[in-house]
Amino acid sequence: SGAARGGKGNNNKEARCGAIDQPADRAMYDRTIGCQVRTVRELKKDEVAFSVPLSAMITPDVISVSDAGQAVLQCMEGPINGDENGSKFWGSFDAMSRMEKVQMGKTVSSRGPQLLVKILQERKKVETALAKAEQMMNENGDDDLTNKLAAAKSISYRAPYLAFLIHQRFANMENPPVGTSDLLGEMDVVETFAPYARTLPCSVCAPICWKRNELALLAGCIPGMPALQKVAAQTMQLAAELMALVDAGLLWRFPATFSPGMITWDRWVWAAAVFESRALPSSSLPSWVVSKGVSNSDVWESCGVMVPFLDMVNHENDADTQIEWNSSNSDEEEDPSTWRLKAITQEKTKKHLQIYRNYGSFDNESFMMKYGIAKMSNTADKVKIAWALVDGVGGVDPPKDYEPVSDSCDVPSSQLVFESTDADSLKAWWTEQRLAMLGKANKNDDTLDALKKGKKITFWALNNGKIDQVLFPVAVVAALPPEKILEWHRKSGSAAPVSGRPLDGLTLDRANQITVRMYLSFFYAKKLERLLQSLNSCMKDHFNNVQLWAKASSGGLNYVAPGDGDSMAVDGESSGVVLGWQTFFDTYAYNSSMEVEDRYYAIAPDCCALTLYDGHVRSLQNTLNALANDSVFLDNVKQQLEELGCTLDNTPAVVEIKSAPQSKGGQGSSK
Repeated sequence: SGAARGGKGNNNKEARCGAIDQPADRAMYDRTIGCQVRTVRELKKDEVAFSVPLSAMITPDVISVSDAGQAVLQCMEGPINGDENGSKFWGSFDAMSRMEKVQMGKTVSSRGPQLLVKILQERKKVETALAKAEQMMNENGDDDLTNKLAAAKSISYRAPYLAFLIHQRFANMENPPVGTSDLLGEMDVVETFAPYARTLPCSVCAPICWKRNELALLAGCIPGMPALQKVAAQTMQLAAELMALVDAGLLWRFPATFSPGMITWDRWVWAAAVFESRALPSSSLPSWVVSKGVSNSDVWESCGVMVPFLDMVNHENDADTQIEWNSSNSDEEEDPSTWRLKAITQEKTKKHLQIYRNYGSFDNESFMMKYGIAKMSNTADKVKIAWALVDGVGGVDPPKDYEPVSDSCDVPSSQLVFESTDADSLKAWWTEQRLAMLGKANKNDDTLDALKKGKKITFWALNNGKIDQVLFPVAVVAALPPEKILEWHRKSGSAAPVSGRPLDGLTLDRANQITVRMYLSFFYAKKLERLLQSLNSCMKDHFNNVQLWAKASSGGLNYVAPGDGDSMAVDGESSGVVLGWQTFFDTYAYNSSMEVEDRYYAIAPDCCALTLYDGHVRSLQNTLNALANDSVFLDNVKQQLEELGCTLDNTPAVVEIKSAPQSKGGQGSSK
C-alpha cells in the first residue's frame, strides 16, 4: 500500500519540509543521488540518443481527465466554461504566477525575521488544519462532514498536478490507473505513471523545503530577502490551496482515489517541489507537443510538461551543442503512437559519456528556487543596486574612510564626485541644467520626477563586469564638472538631438573620463562594502563567529590576512583573524557541491545560499575590476559612450576640473 511504501510523511522535526518515505527509503535514494544518463555505445552525429512518446508525458490534457484532477475540480465552484477548443476543465483554475504575485504583495514590507516566522506559521497552520480534518473524519464519519467548495479562480493550475503526483506515488495499489471514467475516451496515454512516480526523489533541496536554520541564512542577509519573499509567497499559496481543498472535502469525498491519510502537508510540498524542478516549459519543446493538445495555451505555458526519463538528464550550459529536439514529421503524423519526442545528437558522443540538456541561462536565485542547486562562478548572476541624487555629489570632501580602489591617475580627490546628504551641497551640484541633462540621458520623465522627490532608481550589477546601460549615462551626468554641463547646454539648447543619441555633442577629455571612472569605482565600492558588512553580520551567526573583510580595498573579495593574523573591530568588539570573502567561500561552500564537466554546483542549502551571495558580491567586484584603469575602462564602455553621442578627446593635456562651491556641512556622508 501507499502507506507501507511511503508512510504518512515526515515525522522527524529535524527533517526538511516535503521529505517523504521512511528512513530506509531515503537512505537508498541518497546512495543513488546524482543520477546520470550516459550512453551505452558510441553515438554518431544526427543519431537519435533517446525518444519519449507523447503518451508517456504528463500533460495538461492527461491531468484534466485523470481521477485525481477530476477530484480537485469537483472541489471547485463552477466549472466555468473553457476556451473555444472545448477544454472546460481548466476554466475554474488560475495561473500560478498571477496567484503568487498576489501573495508576494503581502510580503514586501516584511523583514527577514518576520518572513521566516510567517513561513513557519503557515506550515504549522496547514498541518493543524489537516490534523483537525482527520480527527473529524475519525469521529463523525464521511457522511456527517460538511463541504465548502473553493471559489472559482482561487486554486492554481498547479494543484491538480500535485494531487495527481500524490495519487500515482501513494495510492493503495501497485499501479493506480490514470483515470477510470469515460473521460479518457480515445486518448493515447499510458495506463499508470506509478513506476515513474516512484523514481522521483523523496525530497528536493529547494528553499520551500528548507528547515528553519537553513532559511535563516536568507533571513539574516539583505541580499537573501528577495528569495525569502518568494519562499513565503509560495508557502502561503500552497497552504491556502490545500486548506481550501480540505474544506471542500478532498480528504473524504473520493476514497477510491485518496485513501485516508494519503494527502499530507509534506507530500503536498514534495509534489510542488518535484513539479517545479521536473516540468519542462512548453516553449522548450517542439511546437507539435502543444498543438496536439486540447487544453488552452495559458495552461501549457504556466504548467509545462513532465517528461519521464528526460527529467533525469542533468544541466550543462553547453548542452545545446550536444543534443536538440526533433521538430519535424510529428505535425503531419495522424497515428498517435508515432508521436515521439526525439533527442538528436549534434556531435559524435563517445560510449559511456554523460548526456546533458541546458535548463536555461538562469542566475543563481532562479536556479536555487526552481531546482535547489546553484552554479558556482555563474556569469548570469547579478545583484540589484539603487541610486539617488545623494549618491553622486561633487564639490564635497570624500568620506573619512575613503580609499580609492582604482587608478586615480593623480587626479586630486577635490575634483572627484562622492556622496552627500547635505542639502546645500546637493542643490549646488544638481542644478536645473544638470537635472535637465540627466532627463535627456535617461529618456524617462517619470524616473527624473522620482529622483527629484528623493526616491531611488534601481539597476543591476552584472557578474560579467559590464555596466548597466541605464546606470552608465546617469553616472556620466553625475560626474561631469559644472562648466561641462553649461558648455553642453549652450551647444544643444533644448532641442532633441537629431542623431537620436541623448548626449550628442558632449566631448569628454581625459580628465572627464577619469572622473567618470573614479565615480563609478567609488559607487560600486560603497555598494560592495555595504553588502559585505551585511554578510559579515549574518555569516558570523552561522559559521563559528567568522569575521569577513568588509572593505573594497586591499584586494576586496581576494583579501588575504597577513601571516601573523589581522584583527578588526566589528560592532565595537575586537575579533580574531579576518577572512577575505574568497577564502571564506572556498573554506565552506565546497562542502556540499558536485562537479559537472569542470564546473561546480552547490546542492545543499548552506552551500546554495553562499553561492547565491557569492554571485552578488562577485558582480560588484568584477565591475570594480573593469574600472581599474583607463584602458580596461574604455574597452568596456567605448560603445556605450558612442551610443550616448559622446566624443572622446584623449590628447595628453589635462584639463582642470573646477568643483562646485564648497557648502558648509558639505562633507560626503558615508551612510
